[in-house]
Amino acid sequence: MPRFLYGDRLRWLSNGEPTDWGIAIGRFYSFAPHRCRWQWCYLIWLDADSPSGAWVKADSAWEDDLEPLETEKTL
Repeated sequence: MPRFLYGDRLRWLSNGEPTDWGIAIGRFYSFAPHRCRWQWCYLIWLDADSPSGAWVKADSAWEDDLEPLETEKTL
């Protein structure tokens, strides 16, 4: 089962530096050669404020490279 659903707000895992984020708009199951196994890959529509958002509209990422985007709660 995939960890993320369509419409989920996701970001790439960070090592302390800013990473891209956006909304999951698709996914497919594919062989991940770097893991030597099959796993989910997601198509992410980048937010315009994302670091790469000025020149990239969408990107793909393996499930292990993503995490849910924590959003601030508004009152």
